[in-house]
Order: sequence, then structure tokens, then C-alpha cells
Amino acid sequence: MIESITKYEATYSLLGHESICDRDEMNVYWNELTSTSRVVDSTSMEEALDSFKKEYRREPNSNEAFFLQAFVNDRKIHLNHN
Repeated sequence: MIESITKYEATYSLLGHESICDRDEMNVYWNELTSTSRVVDSTSMEEALDSFKKEYRREPNSNEAFFLQAFVNDRKIHLNHN
């Protein structure tokens, strides 16, 4: 999905109900989104946080913590539907 969006040379982007973002802000957004998606492999927020800290040697910022929780919740939803 990210590749489909980033192929356009847009100067600004709008993320849902968020503010308008310039290209640099979008790059930060994509990096935070992909870095958090890489470390979530369970339905435990504690494990996700531990994996993030181990991988990146720091605490997640507020956006990254939000994304971690979203990916954990997604795993829980898919687990309950299988």
C-alpha cells in the first residue's frame, strides 16, 4: 500500500482527519508505521514494546506507541476470527 501511495510526487498529503502533511512529515509517518509493524508478532502489547526497544534501542514515541497498539489489536481481531 505504501508503495502505491508514494509513487505519486505529491507535495502534500492528507491522512484521514489529520492535518495536511508535507513530504518530510509523510516520510516520518511511513517510517514510524513500518518500523512498528516489523516488531509486532503477538497479541501482547508488552511483548511489542519489548521487541521495539530491543530492535531500536529506545522507547517508542507517542505515534509509534499508538501504531504498536493498533498492530497488536489487529492481531487480536484476526486471532478471534480464525
